[in-house]
Amino acid sequence: MKHEQSWIALAEILGPRSPFLKPLVTKFGTPDAVFAASEQAIRAVIPDIGQGTLAALLRKSSDEEAARITLWCHRNGVRILTLDSTDYPARLREIDEPPAVLYCKGAFPTFDGRLAVGVVGTRKADAYGEQVTYKLSFELAAAGAVIVSGMAAGLDAIAAAAAINAGSETIAVLGCGIDLVYPKIHTRLATEITAHGAIITEYAPGTKPHGWNFPMRNRIISALSSAVLVTEAGENSGSLITARYAVVQGKELFAVPGDITSLRSKGTNRLLCDGAIPALEAGEMLERFRFLYRDRIRLQALPEAMQYSTLTPEALRRYGLQVTPAEPQETPEKPKREKRFRRKKSETVAENTTISEKTAPDTSSLTPRQRELFDLLPEGSFSVDVLASRGVPVAEAMSTLTVFEIYGFILSRPGGVYQKK
Repeated sequence: MKHEQSWIALAEILGPRSPFLKPLVTKFGTPDAVFAASEQAIRAVIPDIGQGTLAALLRKSSDEEAARITLWCHRNGVRILTLDSTDYPARLREIDEPPAVLYCKGAFPTFDGRLAVGVVGTRKADAYGEQVTYKLSFELAAAGAVIVSGMAAGLDAIAAAAAINAGSETIAVLGCGIDLVYPKIHTRLATEITAHGAIITEYAPGTKPHGWNFPMRNRIISALSSAVLVTEAGENSGSLITARYAVVQGKELFAVPGDITSLRSKGTNRLLCDGAIPALEAGEMLERFRFLYRDRIRLQALPEAMQYSTLTPEALRRYGLQVTPAEPQETPEKPKREKRFRRKKSETVAENTTISEKTAPDTSSLTPRQRELFDLLPEGSFSVDVLASRGVPVAEAMSTLTVFEIYGFILSRPGGVYQKK
């Protein structure tokens, strides 16, 4: 229990997706050794560590909170998997910024020799997105794959339900504390997932589902998976962040082709243009892994699975979920006819912008809050503390930097240092 408490204390100080965790543990071995290290020793490992983070490590400031969290978990049947645990997933340990601690409900499946597919998609799906997500997830699961999702509204929930209905295991990775179900409508689904797999999170009990938690959560979905499947996603969908993690982590990336006139398919169609593998049939997807997982993939189960992989209202009823009715096909808005006019002088000036203006990053894909934080970043090297010192919560700061890095606005350097491109 004391061992778990030390890991939790370290996790609470460093925050999720910390670039400092691996260097510190590699150097000192254990959280207790990190807390016992001197300021000089810590700075020798991480020269640019912020004063606030350093002071917290030297004081072991989260120890009391860690003791409370540890006790709560033991009383409520929540397993604590630490980075050095034998049952901590090896796939997750291999990434650059693994969670120091995982909180787990249910039976975490063994990934050794198993195909795991991360299935993600938009929260605002249409009937097409729900149908293909259920069909592919059901058939993959029936053939032996573990389905990994985020239990978010929309297609994540459909994927988890399909896996359970197919008689397979499934994992849900939360963007909040293990004691919360988000959204609340998924309470029954969460109960079924823990009975047929596990719910996990790196966030301590009591952590609210803040928006900035989910981009960091997505790296775990990708890391646990052998492949990531994006079934339906708009051009600004959070599912695309999971897709980018898949590319960075060297995972196979699949995307379902969609109607080119549908806004909900712009993201997936763009992934296909950028090199993602078209997901047309579960059998074709499984063929790519047959020799790698030859003892665990059951291609012979597909014909029967295909008879039951059509999404119906009854398939989701036990989970308190509903099927979205089919909608009329979307048609693009007819552009307004523009009047011809002479070019204004201001337009000519706009064309003759300087090179620096032309090469400035296009931040239109960011939210207003993200653009606000991007403007706070200096041109030289900086760490997460540049945002934390402005009152930005560490979790939000780390998540935002993750988004900037994935979109190519900043570069990540060793030791938790970043730099604008």
